[in-house]
Amino acid sequence: MADVEHRNRVVLLGAGNVGKSAILKRFLFGTFSSEYKETVEDLITRDFDVHGNAVKVDFLDTAGTMVFPAMRKLSLTTAHGFVLVYSITSQESFEEMKGIWQQIKEERPNYLEIPCVIVGNKVDLENDRRIEKFDALNWIYTDGFCGGFLEVSAKDDESITDIFKHLYEQSRGGIRHLDPLVGRRMSTNSLDETETEKADEWDSDAKKFNRSRSLIRRSSKPKMKRNNRRGQTKHEPDCVIS
Repeated sequence: MADVEHRNRVVLLGAGNVGKSAILKRFLFGTFSSEYKETVEDLITRDFDVHGNAVKVDFLDTAGTMVFPAMRKLSLTTAHGFVLVYSITSQESFEEMKGIWQQIKEERPNYLEIPCVIVGNKVDLENDRRIEKFDALNWIYTDGFCGGFLEVSAKDDESITDIFKHLYEQSRGGIRHLDPLVGRRMSTNSLDETETEKADEWDSDAKKFNRSRSLIRRSSKPKMKRNNRRGQTKHEPDCVIS
């Protein structure tokens, strides 16, 4: 029987109705519901046995409003990893996400050491996009953020597992015990990409961004044309900024 307990807390933060709960439920249970219910605070714990050690991972799904600032501050100060979510269809949610990241920097002097992933959800609503991917990358580059970045769809289960792969890869011994959960989810989805292949994709996208950042800084840039028919927009591969 395991005699030592390791506990880690992953906190999901973001504005209301961006899909924090949908992302978590898709990852943990493989389910999705389009019905929106405002979350106050929901803690889901998963138990694992890793090399004889009892491991608990607490996934904290937080409220999208500042009605309970004390709860928000507690979640910021106790987390071992963050998932910051915005909707690609909402400029307001993107600004809220940036504000949360600033709060983390103010509350956690060691914020550079804390695994963190910025997530743009709802890529299934591409025709309603308000936040271009390169606009998000431009802010990430300007801020000096060194965590992960992904665009995902909780509805279509697109890149959801990669969020937690990013956390695991960043931890390097921090949230190391996420490995069994991520591995199980990958196996369930029959993902056959190697870590090296995926890392090469993220590195390639980051290099493309670095070559293009001078263009991003222009005060105006042409908007992407989209076909009004669903499924006609080509998505760029997700990346990580490291």
